[in-house]
Amino acid sequence: MTSVVVVHSWTDSQKSSFDKFAESVLGMAKGGKLPKGLQLKEAFLAKGKNFAICRWDVDSVDHLIQVAGSLKPSWKIDVYEVTQVY
Repeated sequence: MTSVVVVHSWTDSQKSSFDKFAESVLGMAKGGKLPKGLQLKEAFLAKGKNFAICRWDVDSVDHLIQVAGSLKPSWKIDVYEVTQVY
C-alpha cells in the first residue's frame, strides 16, 4: 500500500459541494464501503477555514484520483505520496 495525503481547498461558494462530497466519502469509510484498495486513515477539517486534509493508504495514487474524480469535485485537490518520518 502507498501512503497518500490529500489536501482539499475550496471557496465559500463551493462549500456545499465539498460538504456533500465529504459526507459521502466519510459515510463510505465508516460503513466499510470504500472501493477495494482504498483505506481512509484520517480526515482533518481546519477550523474556520476552507481547508481539509485526509490521509489514505491506497493500492495506487491513480486509483484514488479516479474514484475521487467520479464524485465530481469542483474545488482544488492536491495529492501527495508521503513517507512517515516520525
